[in-house]
Amino acid sequence: MLKRLSRTRNALWRAVLMAAFTALGATLAQAAQFSVDAVKAAYLFRFAQYVEWPASPPDAPFVIGVSGAEEVAVHLERLLPSMTVNGRPALVRRVARTQDLDGVQILFIGARALSRTRALRTFAIGKPILIVTEGEGGFEAGGIINFIEVDRNLRFEISLNAADRSGLRINSALLSVAARVERRPQSAISCLDGNAHRQRPSACRMRMASVDWRRRA
Repeated sequence: MLKRLSRTRNALWRAVLMAAFTALGATLAQAAQFSVDAVKAAYLFRFAQYVEWPASPPDAPFVIGVSGAEEVAVHLERLLPSMTVNGRPALVRRVARTQDLDGVQILFIGARALSRTRALRTFAIGKPILIVTEGEGGFEAGGIINFIEVDRNLRFEISLNAADRSGLRINSALLSVAARVERRPQSAISCLDGNAHRQRPSACRMRMASVDWRRRA
């Protein structure tokens, strides 16, 4: 029975991950069968495949920190026990204080927590931490990747200025499917063809990276 439940859970998360990175993003209608929070959790894991961090100890876990988004943290707890990032075990950590950021590679801050996490964000900015935010004002709050809703699609925008500040390199495959890329120094490109309701699938095709689905021993 336990093995059957484990297989069912893995199959569900494969579907969530595929929904998150099929075409240009998961529509909110498609995400509803998993919940938007589950798709955000899948995105956070997938972002790790397209970002290069400074070297870290090979035996150190890959840590995704979450602040002010309990539902996303819960979904990550379900997803990450069977996942690795570049051979390193992945885990989630709830972040409330600056001390909690030690060893964190990705920090997701929920929209409701932006106003009360200034000290946390100030501490994380400039460190090799991929700060992910959501909604209006995400870049102003220090976000490198920011979730947005475009024509009922869950999409994201990327600030290369913020990535440079943190010493992170973002793969062009991820840039190619972002709704907007803030480039150096002020220019931006869009995958929306100048119209927030019209996508350009030929210019924004995703090149999928391999994911290690093998369960850790």
